This record gives sequence, structure tokens and C-alpha cells, in this order.
Amino acid sequence: MKFSSSRRWCQGLSALLMAAAANAQAADPAARTAAEARPVLLELFTSQGCSSCPPADAVLRDLSGRSDVLALGFHVDYWDYLGWVDPFASPVFTARQQAYARQRGFQIYTPQLVIDGQSAMVGSRRGQ
Repeated sequence: MKFSSSRRWCQGLSALLMAAAANAQAADPAARTAAEARPVLLELFTSQGCSSCPPADAVLRDLSGRSDVLALGFHVDYWDYLGWVDPFASPVFTARQQAYARQRGFQIYTPQLVIDGQSAMVGSRRGQ
């Protein structure tokens, strides 16, 4: 029961974020100034089963303190096959990452940081 309500919440959040991104991309030139002033959306696809993810989680945590950044972490479930299940993982988050891969031609990996839905990089590369 608890997982079911968490899953619905995650699906709702995912739908809301996708709608907000679509609205931002459809903004007319007159609204472009307001769009430029909005925070940069950072989405980290991560997992507790991924040994390379803790440094990326730390980078996202540090960036989340900035007023010009909206930082979100999405735990994917494709590492769960190893036998230890990430309690924060959701197939909805995995589907979100897969949608970026289809739309933008991104490779799927963790930790993957998607920036404003437009570009992706290894999430632990603080300097980039």
C-alpha cells in the first residue's frame, strides 16, 4: 500500500515536471527574459546500488543550495537486479531517464546529470 501511494506520487511529480519543461520550451520570445532568469534544472539519475553515485549525490547536494539551481535526484531501478533493492528507486524515474535518451540521443548510465533537459554529463564531474 505504501509503495503504491509513493509510486502514484512519483508519477504525478514526473508528469508535473515534464509539463513544466514543455511550457518553458514553448515560451514566446517576449517571455524569454523571464525564462533566462529561471533556475537551471538539474536532474541526477542515481542509485544506491551504484558505487560511483555517492560523489554525484554530494555534487547535487552542494548545487542545491544555490538560488539559480533547481536540483532533483531520481533513483533508477535498473541496478536492483544485483540483489540489493534501492528503497528510493522507481520505474517511473527509470522511464524518465529513458525518455531523455530517446528524445535527445543520450546514453543511459549512472550517475547521469541532465541539465535543463538539453544536455547530459557524468554527475560526479564537479568541475564541469
